Amino acid sequence: MRPITSFGIVAFSECPHLHEVVNRICAWSRSQKVPVILHPFFKNIVPKDLPAAVADDEKSLISSSDAVISVGGDGTFLSVAHLCRFTQKPVVGINLGGLGFLTDIGPENLETSLQKISEGRYSIISRMVLEAYLTRQSSKLCTFNALNDIFINRINIPKLASISAWYGKDFIADYYADGIIVATPSGSTAYSLSCGGPIVDPGVNAILLTPISPHSLNERPLVLPADKPVRLRINEKNPDLLLSADGLDSTRLQSGDEITVSYGGVSTNLIQLAEQSYFSLLRTKLSWGKGSKRETDPA
Repeated sequence: MRPITSFGIVAFSECPHLHEVVNRICAWSRSQKVPVILHPFFKNIVPKDLPAAVADDEKSLISSSDAVISVGGDGTFLSVAHLCRFTQKPVVGINLGGLGFLTDIGPENLETSLQKISEGRYSIISRMVLEAYLTRQSSKLCTFNALNDIFINRINIPKLASISAWYGKDFIADYYADGIIVATPSGSTAYSLSCGGPIVDPGVNAILLTPISPHSLNERPLVLPADKPVRLRINEKNPDLLLSADGLDSTRLQSGDEITVSYGGVSTNLIQLAEQSYFSLLRTKLSWGKGSKRETDPA
């Protein structure tokens, strides 16, 4: 891959070890003469003598960077993907959060990882992005994009929602549940997984449909080919429901609203350093087979 000659550094909260990590990034930047530019968030929290500029705004940060580094957990990474507006700008994450399915760098190998990326010793993996648009009374109101999931969930009232679902022109079912999740394979290890959805390899072009706490145990999650849209309709008279994309962009829903979710070929580029299989990642993050000595096929 081509060398990365400048980095944008993004964080949105003062998580533990943030100052230490930023100081280390800036020290590496100075020693290797690879410029970094910090997100405007850092204006009031970093020491004045750090050898790095702070961007005036997010637009200048993106335009000045060959790649963008997310410092935090998967939530921060999702915010950075949205910040880059799902362009081809590569994104890599330094994990200061929990599981870190989307973040590829640990603090313990920070400088080594940055050096590899700056020298072009990395690969790019593309993750599919969903597009959802909301239609109300035949008028298209808004459009959302999501790397992980588009979901509908109740806000305040503890009652079941009534949501009808179609796949292309084919009617699926009327769901009675707390809500429903439409996820990408990347999002299969996020909200969908906590609601009993399957894990799907991110290399598969698929859309997952997972009901949230369905009234009937017969309403099971679905894995659908991504070549047709999923359409959802709100059936309640006075719904107290929220439509959300990656938990970042959201809007309240009304009776009769329709949400169409599809994959139109848009993707987000992730920088990957290690040639790690997806199953190895699952074993590490979810502790699959913990205690087992088998690492490879004995054959």
